[in-house]
Amino acid sequence: MSIKTKFFISSIIMLVLPVFLMMLISAFILVLAVSYFPGVSIEINGLAPTLYNPVLRRYAMLWLIVLIVVVAGCCIGVTAYLSRTILKPLKAMSEAMEHLTNGDLDHEILSGGDGEVKEVFDAIERLRIRLKQSVSDEIAREEEHRMLIANISHDLKTPITSIKGYVEGIRDGVAVSPEMTKRYLDTIIAKADSLENMVNNLSLYSKLNAGSEYDIKEHDILEFAAEVVDEYSIDLKNSGIRAEVSGEHISVGFDRSKMRRVFSNVIENAIKYRRQDESNSLRVSVSRDNDYAVVAFADTGIGISGADENNVFKTFFRADPARNIPGNGLGLSICERIVRRHGGKIWIRGGGSEPGVTVYIRLKAAGKG
Repeated sequence: MSIKTKFFISSIIMLVLPVFLMMLISAFILVLAVSYFPGVSIEINGLAPTLYNPVLRRYAMLWLIVLIVVVAGCCIGVTAYLSRTILKPLKAMSEAMEHLTNGDLDHEILSGGDGEVKEVFDAIERLRIRLKQSVSDEIAREEEHRMLIANISHDLKTPITSIKGYVEGIRDGVAVSPEMTKRYLDTIIAKADSLENMVNNLSLYSKLNAGSEYDIKEHDILEFAAEVVDEYSIDLKNSGIRAEVSGEHISVGFDRSKMRRVFSNVIENAIKYRRQDESNSLRVSVSRDNDYAVVAFADTGIGISGADENNVFKTFFRADPARNIPGNGLGLSICERIVRRHGGKIWIRGGGSEPGVTVYIRLKAAGKG
């Protein structure tokens, strides 16, 4: 029941109940007076009655006192009822706000009271939930930033140390032949490329966190996948990986530059985690799943454990650090954020008894609800 309705009903009760009670009491007093004093008479002069009998005057005085008591009792009773039903929830609301003020965001605020009061309780509870989520998100962001600084500092130190070592080797004449000098320079270039990749990932990660804009346009996802794979044809060939692209031509809305980063990262991982001294393959296929296009990148690399399948998209996660494969754990986390912003989903599955993994990217097909 709403407070407005409760006040309306209470007002009616305060008017009707005293009248009803006084009618009963008046009838009782009149019957009592007539029964005990049959000779008492009332003379009407104009509109006002004149009481000649002192006994009747006493009964009239009693009636007036009872009237005042009944009216006052009804008013006090209704007021007490309204106070209890309104002040009690307000006190509970005050206690709830005190918990929020003191930072106790785990204190659940239960709904209670009338309609309007319940709405306020529900609003405060929604506020508590949002505040708790905001605090949790802020703590997670701070922890993520601390991990970012620690991981980047560690990952940058290794290639920088290597570059300095090889440069000093060339300067000090350790590289005594053109072949050795070339090997030193190639290593320096490889370490510099690693540094550049880390910086690019860090830059993109920061832009994604800042909520960069997406230029969504419709493209043929199969042609786009073939285009990206072709850009890596030399790298794939030099790594001993045979690549092929097949599937359906499906129109999908996506940001080309950001989705290129996703596809590139998956292909680079296939190169990075290939099996050494063995033939490897990368099969990219596009298929339709109801209203979605699914792009699958299936490689025959060193694979991944089942326990890591749900963790690889976490920021800074590194699968089996003992493998000593370079990386900063940002690549797949960036992929997951980009795909999620497109309204899609990315996941990874191991090959089971077969080597390698398959990365699946599901995106909404264009023109589908």
